[in-house]
Amino acid sequence: MSGKPLAVQLGEFASRLRFEDLPAAVVDKAKAVVNHALTVAMTSTDVPSVVAARRAVLAAERLGPGNIGPGQGATLWVTGERATRVGTVFANAVAIAVNNQCDSYHMLTHPGVLIVPAALATAEGQGCDGRQLLTAIVAGYEVQCRCSRDFIPSTPARGFRASPVYGLLGCAAATAKLLGLDGGQTAHAIALAASFAGSLIEGQRTGARDSHFAEGQAARTGMWAASLAAEGFQGAPTALEGDGGFYNAFTGNNRGELSYTFTGPPRAALSDIVAELGSRWEILDVKFKIYPTPGFNQPVVWLAHEMVAEHGLAPDAVESAVLEMNYLETLYPSPRFPQAPAADGSRFGHTNFILAYTLVIGDYPVLDRNIEHAGDAGAALPPDRARLVAELSRRVEIVGAVGRNCFAPRLSLTLRDGRRLRKEYDGRELMWDFAKDARILRRFMPGLPIPAERYDRLVGAVAGLNRAASVDDLPRLMLRQG
Repeated sequence: MSGKPLAVQLGEFASRLRFEDLPAAVVDKAKAVVNHALTVAMTSTDVPSVVAARRAVLAAERLGPGNIGPGQGATLWVTGERATRVGTVFANAVAIAVNNQCDSYHMLTHPGVLIVPAALATAEGQGCDGRQLLTAIVAGYEVQCRCSRDFIPSTPARGFRASPVYGLLGCAAATAKLLGLDGGQTAHAIALAASFAGSLIEGQRTGARDSHFAEGQAARTGMWAASLAAEGFQGAPTALEGDGGFYNAFTGNNRGELSYTFTGPPRAALSDIVAELGSRWEILDVKFKIYPTPGFNQPVVWLAHEMVAEHGLAPDAVESAVLEMNYLETLYPSPRFPQAPAADGSRFGHTNFILAYTLVIGDYPVLDRNIEHAGDAGAALPPDRARLVAELSRRVEIVGAVGRNCFAPRLSLTLRDGRRLRKEYDGRELMWDFAKDARILRRFMPGLPIPAERYDRLVGAVAGLNRAASVDDLPRLMLRQG
């Protein structure tokens, strides 16, 4: 590459970005990612991994009594304790990540897990207003999504989890923005974050749950990168594209030669990372997940749910099903390091079960267990329905298709009465705006630790962030008590 290094161009973009530069659709999407992250985090407050993360933070990084607002540290969501900013972000990020209901960019990265808690903790501690928060979130999403877009599948081929690896770049940019760093300092924050990156996929392929904590740890690291840049520490300007840099480490080379792609040839131009900065907004391509199952199953549930509703299918109506998905979605976490099938032949995410359940029941519950591994039991069912699901699961064929977009399944059903039905997605169906996501998120209300009236006020506070003099209403309205 010629010209300015990538980190320098991204740092200058993030530093100079103003709220007034953001199109209305981008502001709306920024509010949506905040609302989504806060909602799913609250429903996971008492999940064991979240409790463990919170206890670990409080044991080492508690900062005295809870006190929402500017100052040292930030607020742990729902419980209200005050801890260091990086400790708070770790615990809050685990709550967003643990049940697979966060947002998703190109299936394998989840910007909101890192960027939303980091930005909110920094904005609270710094006393920033709502516009500053939204602008920083957009800056963080643009940095993360642009850096990851073409390279996501190649990173797991090296044995790394893509979401933490790319996420801490966006986290560093968002934090730097809220700390008021200039373009040069923000470039150093991104460069330092690139140098600090790393997260393995071995836990996912062997059944460990370390992935619950990986993005939270990466968020800590991204925030530290910005804090070090604020103190004058510098990273290599060519930390991303250099011969010994980020892309060489996490994709195998710095020439844009890819191991895998979702679609298209295995080539990418690093210059595309910074192309059309400020006019092409990657945040608009972020999708939302609501079901407690990995991202590749989310559109499968929606598609099956729609087909059941459109055709009025009875629980025992389906004789067999063929599901076509992007081939990488069937080889999670990586074709090079796939998870071994369970005894029943199922793999990570148990797509056969999820699809059969939805076709029998008509939907999948949002407040049930995370179907994360083949041994997870999934949603509880009466014996007759459980039998139908189990039987249909064995009559589901999953086809990994080269050329299909991710989040773009095609489902073909053969019914017992001889009819054949088919429907497919193009991959953009779950890219909701604030209004639609907020409407769908109301399904979570029975599992929230706050009253419905307070949740309505929280959603209203997120919707009004562009007019808010501070962000303090967000952590305050999330408190279980008070």
